[in-house]
Amino acid sequence: LVDAALLILKEQGMEGLSLRVLAKATGVTQAAPYSHFRDKDDLLAAVAETGFQRLAIQMAEDATGLRNTQERIEKLMASYMRFATQNKPLFRLMFGRELADMKKYPTLAMTAGKSYSLISAALSKRAGQAEDTPFLTVAIWSLCHGLTTLVMDEKIKPEQFGAASIDEFIGRTVGIFSSHLA
Repeated sequence: LVDAALLILKEQGMEGLSLRVLAKATGVTQAAPYSHFRDKDDLLAAVAETGFQRLAIQMAEDATGLRNTQERIEKLMASYMRFATQNKPLFRLMFGRELADMKKYPTLAMTAGKSYSLISAALSKRAGQAEDTPFLTVAIWSLCHGLTTLVMDEKIKPEQFGAASIDEFIGRTVGIFSSHLA
């Protein structure tokens, strides 16, 4: 059901996703999805949780093996941006107001923090600078999420700034913080 919901979300956006449409797409009765999800919000939480899992896996895989903090942060941020631009409706759901009250979905809240934790873990490896890691993590994640949203909404384009790719754009951006990442 979640896989079918992801496909519907990708093809039709939030407007096209409902339990009724999901039932039809999977060939089950209209009541069948309710044996797995209380309501549409439960379905959306499950879909978003899958999205956060995929985002964290992609970020971790892309940064595997890199020891240099700046390189890890660059890879994590570029991976985050690529995931968002390749999965716009899913990314919007993951960070949208539909699921703003994550207290109702503890596993979603836990999973949502994994990408943030990857950034924090990369920053915590800096020698002798652990006291500023929480603030620097918020700053880097905010920069990453803000840039990602602007690129997704086509408010800015990496090529406007002379960058040939997302990786180059992120590398130049992160370079501004390089003294804090050493």
